[in-house]
Amino acid sequence: MFGRTPAFVLAVLLAAPVLSACKNVQMIPGTEVPDTADNREILQVLERFRGGFVRQDPAVILSTAHPTYYDESGTDDPSDDIVFEELGQTLGRRIAQIESVRFTIEYLDVFIRRDRATVHVWIDASFRMKPVLGDDGLPRVSARVVPKQDFAKFELIREGDSWLITKGI
Repeated sequence: MFGRTPAFVLAVLLAAPVLSACKNVQMIPGTEVPDTADNREILQVLERFRGGFVRQDPAVILSTAHPTYYDESGTDDPSDDIVFEELGQTLGRRIAQIESVRFTIEYLDVFIRRDRATVHVWIDASFRMKPVLGDDGLPRVSARVVPKQDFAKFELIREGDSWLITKGI
């Protein structure tokens, strides 16, 4: 049926310890992320960020950002780049436009190299936007729901004993 070549036998023998080691790795509940102190701390920062959005609290969101925060907003246009010094005002303006938020994050993986971390996530959110009123006080643009479902990446840096976001807010 299947030929048991020396290469096949060697591959099975080499894979067995790796596969069995994977079984013993504890995962952070609700994720496929290994349960380590750094991974827990990183996910706690991202949950604080997410909670700030749900509570529509720009100060909480800003508290998760590092002073070197910089994001190109996914475009090549430098006019929409966001730096830390502008982040608070940008968050305040954007959150003021939101009536309500539903926001979940699925943590896919965490990569740490020295004092830097990258976290890949799946975001499932919807934002109910307030109506835009004209000068006459009547709605110019009616309230609407803006869905967001996408893969995203956060970058963080270790600052002393804590992790802070440098990109991805």
